[in-house]
Amino acid sequence: MLLAGCAPSETPTPTLALSECRVQGIESAVRCATLMVDEDRANPGNRRIPIHVVVLPATSRSKAADPIFFFAGGPSQAASDYARQAQLMFAGLAAKRDIVLIDQRGTGKSNGLFCKSGDPWELARLDARQRAARSAALLRTCREELASKADLTKYTTTLAMADVDAVRDALGYREINLWGGSYGTRAAQEYLRRYPDRVRSVVLDGVAPPELALPANFSNDAAAALQRGFDACRSDGACSARYGELQREAFGLLARLKARPASPVVADPLDGAPHQIHVDDEALAAVLFAALYAPETTALLPMVVARAAEGDFQPFATLSALLSADAEDKHAMGMRLSVVCTEDIPRLDPASSSGSLPFRDLFVREFLRSCEGWPRGSVDAQFHTPVRSTKPVLILSGALDPVTPPAFGELVKRDLSNAVHLVAPAIGHGVSGRGCAPKLVKQFIESASAAGLNGECLARIPRPTFFVPPMRRVADADNPGARK
Repeated sequence: MLLAGCAPSETPTPTLALSECRVQGIESAVRCATLMVDEDRANPGNRRIPIHVVVLPATSRSKAADPIFFFAGGPSQAASDYARQAQLMFAGLAAKRDIVLIDQRGTGKSNGLFCKSGDPWELARLDARQRAARSAALLRTCREELASKADLTKYTTTLAMADVDAVRDALGYREINLWGGSYGTRAAQEYLRRYPDRVRSVVLDGVAPPELALPANFSNDAAAALQRGFDACRSDGACSARYGELQREAFGLLARLKARPASPVVADPLDGAPHQIHVDDEALAAVLFAALYAPETTALLPMVVARAAEGDFQPFATLSALLSADAEDKHAMGMRLSVVCTEDIPRLDPASSSGSLPFRDLFVREFLRSCEGWPRGSVDAQFHTPVRSTKPVLILSGALDPVTPPAFGELVKRDLSNAVHLVAPAIGHGVSGRGCAPKLVKQFIESASAAGLNGECLARIPRPTFFVPPMRRVADADNPGARK
């Protein structure tokens, strides 16, 4: 029995008119539309919300009938913000296939549920207790403000996938290829579960298994990724020679900051304005965690740790600013909480969720605190069960991923009878745009088959060289004017 819509043998008649538009990062015009849907699908006729759609049209006249639907991560990110990345990642497929980016309900222009996060430098001056209190106050204000434009219980993954299928139907596509990254893999799996006859192939990059409450694993998985970073520095001649026992120095610094937080004055990397900040062990751990997502930022950590251990927190502050840039504008925190507080937090056991050093229960506490008082929706009984399918699925994992490690890919693969799992040894969170991965994705989607797909080239993607700046001479450091 079909779940919804027309029979798979039929091609729906397009009912959604696309018009020319511009999106950031793409020089040529693309096509956009807005589909109005019921916020509460179980009780239609009340509030209706816009679903923003961007289509990067195929350039060939003889284009394929099956487009690529792009599912963004977060949860909180708008797919339309990643139009440039999608264009580059799918460059080999763009001639014959439309690329469809849908802002999931609650993100971007689809009734985006954005929250004010406060001035970052003001927050940086606060200690852990003050930061928690300030964040709680901001979330209360946000919740109250969003109540006028949204029922916060109606922004779950399952409801959003119904929107996606409505867009598919309105655009006149019978069958689609799914690409999901990070949280987008959970969304793609839910779409595959509910609308299997609409799916031709699936790419899952950085897999989030539906059966896991993800915050419970963050500390251990991030600690493992950090350990691999320490090991890589130890085996790298230049890094090891310059930074010595990096792991011991990092944990020693964390212990000192826990006992006695630092209050350095640092410069804003954008305008040079001075700011006094409060740096405790949790602030440092948060930056270490965020940097682990990409090998390029992981490569900066030895220098950041070493300089902070010497009392110089400027590299720490610069990296922190880099990693948090545009967070308020790009991440719809209200949507994130509506998803996580409904789908993950109720299944989290705080008593057994404390993880490894240096992160311990940092993430669990943050999620629990953020979800206090946030409205929770309902979850279908099947939502947290493994997705079983015979559809062709390509699973990509980065061996250095701090949040969705390769073990998650293997877990999901067990229930997918037509899946292949490829691991990139030197990559963190997000593989599809790296090295030879776009060619593998192209080969897989074109054939809708994993047969003959060889991922050996992923092992040849190099890990970025650790940043080891030239040694500063004592005379130069004491007297900058003496430099020639």
